[in-house]
Amino acid sequence: MTTSSASKAKSAPVRSRPRPDARERVQPHPAAQELPPDFEAWFRDHREPVYRYVRFRVATRDVAEDLTSDVFMKALRSLGSYDPRKSAPRTWLLRIARNAVTDYLRTLQRRGRLHVSLDRVPDLVHRAPSQEERMLRAEQVQRLLNAVATLRAADQEVLSLRYGAGLANLEIAETLKISANAVAVRVHRALSRLRAAVAETAGAED
Repeated sequence: MTTSSASKAKSAPVRSRPRPDARERVQPHPAAQELPPDFEAWFRDHREPVYRYVRFRVATRDVAEDLTSDVFMKALRSLGSYDPRKSAPRTWLLRIARNAVTDYLRTLQRRGRLHVSLDRVPDLVHRAPSQEERMLRAEQVQRLLNAVATLRAADQEVLSLRYGAGLANLEIAETLKISANAVAVRVHRALSRLRAAVAETAGAED
């Protein structure tokens, strides 16, 4: 080998393996990027609407608290399936809550224990300015909830989402996977039937 050849060999650049293009790198699932780093934040931000939805549908406070805890445990186990592009956190949690309530009510129905309990009234009269107002409103709330319990399941569902969980029509539409117009119609009809049920209950008491 000549001196010139050796010099060329030494000066020849060493070819390195090409780096993978950034677009080819594995990207984390969007849910992993957008979920709150601490699940307690979800619990803190969304527990009340979830609890109020459940409480609107079941007979006792203890059952509502247990079911609400179950909802968040199921959500925690299913975080990997959550896609923020498809639904907001509260909507996703309320879907889980709907399934939990449906399963619970089916179990009660099979056991013949589906009933209305009046102990649900006091804790639904929440944030009243005074104890006196709470007492004055309790009778009205009791009458209202008894009337709600006489409605068909679909009416109870839409009213519990609207007035229990406090969702707007668009959020209810996302939860039920129907149009906002359909939600408005359902709420209107459910309220009409509820008014009739309340009037009938009041007439029976008189």
